[in-house]
Amino acid sequence: MVDGKPLAGPYIGDINASHRFTHPRMFRSSFMEFFSRVHPAVPGLMFVPVIGYFGWRCATTAGLPLGVATLAAGFLFWTLMEYVLHRFYFHLAPTTSLRKWLYFYSHGIHHQYPDDYYRLLLPPILSFGAAALFYNFFALLAPAAAVPGLFAGFVMGYLYYDYVHFATHHAKPPRAAWLSPIANLMKEQRRLHMKHHFQDHTKGFGVSMPLWDYVFGTYGGR
Repeated sequence: MVDGKPLAGPYIGDINASHRFTHPRMFRSSFMEFFSRVHPAVPGLMFVPVIGYFGWRCATTAGLPLGVATLAAGFLFWTLMEYVLHRFYFHLAPTTSLRKWLYFYSHGIHHQYPDDYYRLLLPPILSFGAAALFYNFFALLAPAAAVPGLFAGFVMGYLYYDYVHFATHHAKPPRAAWLSPIANLMKEQRRLHMKHHFQDHTKGFGVSMPLWDYVFGTYGGR
């Protein structure tokens, strides 16, 4: 059901339309619908213990210099994955029925309904599965001593992205003068992200930071 009307299919209307302050139903199946929604507390509850465990393993096995380096590298690698996924998969051109379906269910619904409180974060079944895949990716390619730090940094980057994205849509910047650096950062992130939503979908793919937009020429600045 969308806005009180039955859901006609997986692809709703014009992919460029934006329906503000509405919360659509994605699936006819109540089971599928339940797992498509995520409370904002869930990613933190899931992944803060994961970060703590692998951060502890990093600290006890890698030593301080390697530990800090691998944490930073894992975080940076996440920001690259965020950019690549957002640009090349989440904005897959919907030129066929399959591509249209993939676009809508992975990201198009967010562009059509940007204020849906429970669909700003990746469903746990997908995020946990992706985390397992990337852990094995690091384990396959990196020295054993570097894996805990790389993975902890990677998950930290993902969690930072999740909550930055949520904050750009629903959090108000703090008003206290001593928190003005955080407020200014939040305002700038929101400005860039809203520009991506409502002005130019071909720019501003880095949600948590614009680093890779600068590198690859897709910065949606002033």
